[in-house]
Amino acid sequence: MTETILQLLTRLSEAGDDAVLSGAIAQSHYGSEFDRLLRKRVLVEVAPISEWDVCDRCECEMISRPIRQNGDRYQADCPLDSREDVVLSAEDIRSFRINLHGLAGEISTKAALRGHAVAVAGGLWKLGETEAGRLVFLIFQTSVLKLEGLLPIMRRLSGSGSVTLVAPRPPAERAAYLIDAGVHVIGFETVFAAHSASRDNAVLDPPSEEAELVVHVQSGAVEWRNCLISFPHQLFPSLRRLVDKALSRDTLASKAYLEDTTGRAASDLVREMRDKIVASGFSQADAKDLIKTVHGRGYRLQIDPLRIRIIE
Repeated sequence: MTETILQLLTRLSEAGDDAVLSGAIAQSHYGSEFDRLLRKRVLVEVAPISEWDVCDRCECEMISRPIRQNGDRYQADCPLDSREDVVLSAEDIRSFRINLHGLAGEISTKAALRGHAVAVAGGLWKLGETEAGRLVFLIFQTSVLKLEGLLPIMRRLSGSGSVTLVAPRPPAERAAYLIDAGVHVIGFETVFAAHSASRDNAVLDPPSEEAELVVHVQSGAVEWRNCLISFPHQLFPSLRRLVDKALSRDTLASKAYLEDTTGRAASDLVREMRDKIVASGFSQADAKDLIKTVHGRGYRLQIDPLRIRIIE
């Protein structure tokens, strides 16, 4: 799936107030949406860069080399070796500062929340409320997750209400701490995937405590461990067969049973399913724990059937 401009900006926002989008990377996203973000000052173009890095292992003793214009191109010359001269385009020297306040507002809008994004502490944003009344917070930087005052601030602002935190994937120990404290933690990719599937902000309200795996049939996605994992339409029927088997008396899905959906080898189908799980931030071990190989027989979804919920 192609990364949208908002997904790109959110990923770059890990740098905090110093987050910058280079023109070379930005140009593939130029268009009406990019122009809209410029008008709203989510992106702010800054002065063109005037210096370039020196060559690797160069002995010129320069900290950087100046960029000079050469017709409609630009050039950063090496004073010792012309073969190391770098020719640049106009886009190479452009850059855009990412306005985190504006970006937080865009994420709030995409999530269809009530209220407006507000900075409530260093690196912590209050985005608004879901339809169910859950207060949603946002963090751009992983380092903010480690702050001891984070949970008290969210608790003070939410009162006795429930809380969801949208953040970069936290370290396992920190995620466990927040989840044990009753905070529903989800990643940016889950919010954007849910929006593209036209699910409004339902993903910001956690599934019932009894559900470990929630299968969304229409969008071809599953929620597992507070993360939304999307599967292409060619792959989802095979995953659905694993789910159906997990809900039956015989939980083992044979290779032939999986291959009947597409005619492709079951090992390839399972490998691609695991790849999708890993691409959502999980480890290979996590993916193999969820889809277990039963050597010589087939595959099994390692979920208690009583904790599987299917939404048609």
